[in-house]
Amino acid sequence: MITAREDSNWVSIAEQLSIEMDEAKLAILVKQLCGALDARHGPPTQDQTKRDIEQIAATSHGLSA
Repeated sequence: MITAREDSNWVSIAEQLSIEMDEAKLAILVKQLCGALDARHGPPTQDQTKRDIEQIAATSHGLSA
């Protein structure tokens, strides 16, 4: 079961990511966010990762113009 603290933890990290400018700190925050989300949902399966990559690729084609 997810506690309110665990659920708000990833939100707090994401908020920090949105304002952080230092690249080294950003890298640390990204690792922390991934860990918090994995703890919340469990690590992604290989199939889910493949679907996520395909979705990102499909939506990013219009952005590279």
